Amino acid sequence: MLKISRESEVNLINILIDQDVISGKDLSSIKKLSHEGEKSQLEAVFELKLTDEDKILDLLVKDQSLEIIDLSGIKVSEELQKILPANYININFIAPFKIDADGKTLHIAISDTSKLSLMRNLKTITKKNIELHAAKVSQISEFIEKLLKDNKTTIKSIKEKNVKEQKEKTKTFDSDLAEAGEVLESKPEEDIEAIENESEVIKFSTAVVAEAIKAGVSDIHIEPFRFSSRVRYRQDGMLQVQEKFNKFLHDNYGAVVTRFKIMGKLDIAERRLPQDGAIPFKIDGKVVDLRLSILPTATNERIVMRILNKDAGDISLEQLNFEEADLKNLRKAIHGTQGLVLVTGPTGSGKTTTLYSILKEVSKPHLNILTAEDPVEYELDGVGQVQIKDDIGYDFAKALRSFLRQDPEIILVGEMRDKETVDIGLKAALTGHLVFSTLHTNDAPSTITRLQNMGTPDYLISAAVSLVLGQRLARKTCTECREPDPDVSPKALAEFGFTVEQASRAKAQRGKGCPKCKDTGYKGRMGIYEILSVTKQIKEAILRKATTPELKKIAVGEGFRTMQDMGRELILMGDLNFREYERVLSMEQ
Repeated sequence: MLKISRESEVNLINILIDQDVISGKDLSSIKKLSHEGEKSQLEAVFELKLTDEDKILDLLVKDQSLEIIDLSGIKVSEELQKILPANYININFIAPFKIDADGKTLHIAISDTSKLSLMRNLKTITKKNIELHAAKVSQISEFIEKLLKDNKTTIKSIKEKNVKEQKEKTKTFDSDLAEAGEVLESKPEEDIEAIENESEVIKFSTAVVAEAIKAGVSDIHIEPFRFSSRVRYRQDGMLQVQEKFNKFLHDNYGAVVTRFKIMGKLDIAERRLPQDGAIPFKIDGKVVDLRLSILPTATNERIVMRILNKDAGDISLEQLNFEEADLKNLRKAIHGTQGLVLVTGPTGSGKTTTLYSILKEVSKPHLNILTAEDPVEYELDGVGQVQIKDDIGYDFAKALRSFLRQDPEIILVGEMRDKETVDIGLKAALTGHLVFSTLHTNDAPSTITRLQNMGTPDYLISAAVSLVLGQRLARKTCTECREPDPDVSPKALAEFGFTVEQASRAKAQRGKGCPKCKDTGYKGRMGIYEILSVTKQIKEAILRKATTPELKKIAVGEGFRTMQDMGRELILMGDLNFREYERVLSMEQ
C-alpha cells in the first residue's frame, strides 16, 4: 500500500489534471474506489488504469530533465535518517537518499514538479546544496518507510493531529464570532483539501484568469480580509470588483493561493515572505504570460497578477494616436545614428508599450539591438533582451556597461533610476549609440530639469538628449452610448484653457453607459502625448540653466504642443470626457 501524505497526493493529482492525463470527471470514480477499497486515491488512479508510475515518472523527466534514480537497492544510513525531520519527509513525500563524500550536497528523490518549490526550504534546513532526482512513487513510499522505521511518527498520526488542530481552530473561531455577535453564512469545511474541492479550485483559478484575459484586463487582484475576500480586475486603468467570485474565494482562500503558487512554481510552504513568479497561461491557442506577485498580509497572502499579452508588443507607431507633426519628429529621432530618446510619465502611462513600438519600427537585420528590462515583458524577434537581477547586484548600470562591450547600435534601458545609469546612458548616446529609456516625470520639459537635479552636467544633457516624449493614458468615451454632457458649460471649458471661441462651439460628450462598456461610459484607452525635440535653442537654454517654465516657453514658440493641448482637441472631437481630462491632466496645468 502506498504511504503518501494527503497534500502530496492532492498536488500530484492536480498535476495529472493539468497535464490532461486524467479529467475532472474521473474524480468521482477515484474517490469511490478509494473509499470502498480503503486505499489511497493515487492507488485508485492506478487501479482504474488512468495512468501508471512510468507515465508519471516520464512527465517529471520530460518537464525538468532530471536523472532517474532506482531507490530499491539503496541502503539507509543513520546520517540520512537524521538529515530531515520525519514529519517534513512524510508530509512532502520526498526521499533523501545520498550525501556526497564532501558532505556539501544532499541528493533527494521526488515524484512530481510540485516538490520543486521546496528547494529553498531544503537548503535552509539541511545547510547543504540540493540535487533533485526523479523516482517512482512506490519506490519513494518504500524508501520513506525504511528511513522512518524507527520513528513512531506515522502519516496517520500526523493527519489525526492536523484534523484535531483544525477542529480546535474552528471551535475558537466560532466562539470568537459568537462573542462579536456576528454569524458566518456557512461554516468553514474541515476537509478543505477534499479532492472534489481541489477540482473546483482548479476550475475557479482558471476561470478567474481566463475571464480577465478575454476581457482585456491588465491586472488581477486577489485580496483577503478578515470576514470577506474579493477579486478585482484592472480594466482601462481602473480597478473593478468581480462580485461573482468573492464567496467561493473566501470559502477556499488558502487552497486558491496554493493553486496559484503551484502554477507559478513557488514555495507552497513559505507563507511569511513575499514571492514572485511567472505563469504561462494558454487560452484560445495562444500563450499569455502572467507575472505573479504574492504578498503576506495580516489576514492571509495577497495575490496580484500582471497579464502580459504578447500581442501588445506588436503595436505600430501609427496605432498610438500621435499627431502627424509629432510622429514626424519622433521618427526623425529614432532613425538617427546616436542620441538619447526619453519616454516619460507616471507608472501605468503606457511607456513600455511606446518603447516596444519604437523598437519594432527600428529593428532591422543589420542592427544589433540590446535591452535591459525589469522584467522582460514582451519577447521581440531580433532583439537581445536582458533581465535585470537586483538581488545579485546586476542592475541597470552594470547591464549598460556590459552592453557597450557587445558592439550595439541601439540600446534600451528600462529605467534611468540613478545618476550612474543616466551618466553611462548619456555618454553612450554621445559615442555613436542610439539609446532609449524612461523617466518618471510630469511632462517633457520638466525631464530636463530632473536630469539636472540628478547632478548630470548641463553640457552632457545638451549634447546627448535628442527628444523627450511625455505621455498619459486616458479612458476613451464609449462610441456606442455617447451623448452631450449637460454638466459642461462654456465657462467651465474656458477655465481649462479653451479659447472663448472654442468654448462656445464645443459640444462636450459623455458616455451614458451601455452593455458594450459595462455601464461605465468608457471603452478602451488612448494615448495623450507631447513631444519635445531638443533643438538648438533648447540646447542653449539648457547650458544657461533655464527653468522648466522657460524651457516650455521656448518650446511652445517653436511649435511644441502640450498634453493639455492634445486633451482639449480630444474633448472637441468627443473622444475624451471632460471628467477624464480633469482626472488625467488637471494636475499638469
